[in-house]
Amino acid sequence: MQQILQQLNFSKKEADIYLAILKMGSAPISSIAQKAKIKRSNAYAIIENLKEKGLISLSEDKGKQTVIAQNPEKLLKLIELEKQTINEQEDEIISQLPQFEALGKKNSTMPLVRYYEGKENMWKILGDMIESGETSWMVVPGKFFDIYGKKVMMKKIIQKRREIGNKGYVIADHHKEEVRLWRLEETDIREYRFLPELKDLDTAIFLYGNKVALLFLKKPYYGLIIDNQEFFSVFKFMFDSLWRELRGKNLPK
Repeated sequence: MQQILQQLNFSKKEADIYLAILKMGSAPISSIAQKAKIKRSNAYAIIENLKEKGLISLSEDKGKQTVIAQNPEKLLKLIELEKQTINEQEDEIISQLPQFEALGKKNSTMPLVRYYEGKENMWKILGDMIESGETSWMVVPGKFFDIYGKKVMMKKIIQKRREIGNKGYVIADHHKEEVRLWRLEETDIREYRFLPELKDLDTAIFLYGNKVALLFLKKPYYGLIIDNQEFFSVFKFMFDSLWRELRGKNLPK
């Protein structure tokens, strides 16, 4: 019981006094202090604190104070108050989070990097791209499809693009899946340009928002999301240069 009370932010002495009061039911402060093995002078402040929490009450007769234990169910009210406080703090943090993030970005040029390990977690990177609702620029070797498959996520990407009206710009090799998507001519949601040599690249690159996502296509499979305007700008500049150079070239037969 001592441990449970300490989890409710009771100090050890508070827990000792409260348990002594529960055992005695009602008693003078001197008797409670003696049973809890705490100095009487210290017991007064602790008892006053327990009273404020609603766990005990005080009665006085002929100048002598008697401490009376309240129903232990009062402890549940402490938990409810603790939950309420936590919920209020959570709401406050959520409401102020953009300001904290903006402050961090304003005062630091260091990129925010998130690391993902394992094939299944790579789809979390694509999920982040989808949820951003941003136009994306992608360099995707065909081996990406050989390793990760199409899965349901590809359908979600296409569906999301149609819903929000943005586009994906893809530089790809001649992998059959990329060629199939190109032949669909869905230029409202994506455009393709081809670089056959891309088949030898072991990294897929996704640019969106201010983020650069890298998916490494060799074991051990892992990926990064780098959130940084300067970093994004460098990759976007290289993508745009390559995109212009590939216009009308290397089209599949």
